[in-house]
Amino acid sequence: MRAVLIPLLLGLAWGGGATMAAADVEVSVVRFNSVRAPNGSAGTWLEADVALTVKPPPGAAGQMVPRVRVALTVAVESPGPAGGERRLDYYRSDAECVALEAGRANVRFYLPPELVKRDQLHGDPKYWGVEITAAGRPAAAVRAAYATSLANAEQRKNFQSKAAGAAAANDGVMLPQFLTPFSNEYPRATPSFVRREGR
Repeated sequence: MRAVLIPLLLGLAWGGGATMAAADVEVSVVRFNSVRAPNGSAGTWLEADVALTVKPPPGAAGQMVPRVRVALTVAVESPGPAGGERRLDYYRSDAECVALEAGRANVRFYLPPELVKRDQLHGDPKYWGVEITAAGRPAAAVRAAYATSLANAEQRKNFQSKAAGAAAANDGVMLPQFLTPFSNEYPRATPSFVRREGR
């Protein structure tokens, strides 16, 4: 009996932790915009603005949620061979915030102008999804974290499965804000990020 109870209690404890993490940080809205770089360079970038609602748990140090990682995956339609069908190209990027205060936070990602011009990207990508990890624990997915074309769990699972392999070919193309000409934009609405590119 004891052997059965211990795994059951551990499972309940893990489930409770996952619920608490889900309440910490969630996606409230994702907006895609065409924007020009502030340095005057030619071309238009596609900006993905991920707005987060942050609710630190009671007793959190400084009323903050530490180490919030935001991972964005998008699938855009690209021209195929001349006269051929359009194909889906997958891109992914992530950024880790040092800590987020209670309220609202924005994390932004960018696709470069060459890609926007080549693939005639305007408005929302066909498919996209956001995954959040807060204080080392995955947050539960909410409806606002996925495109309307990914309405149910089965569609989201298929999207994540395809992206897991296909996005690797385009690693480094979609960039977090701090690696783009927009690094100093939105100074009042941009958190501090964990930077690893110096390794």
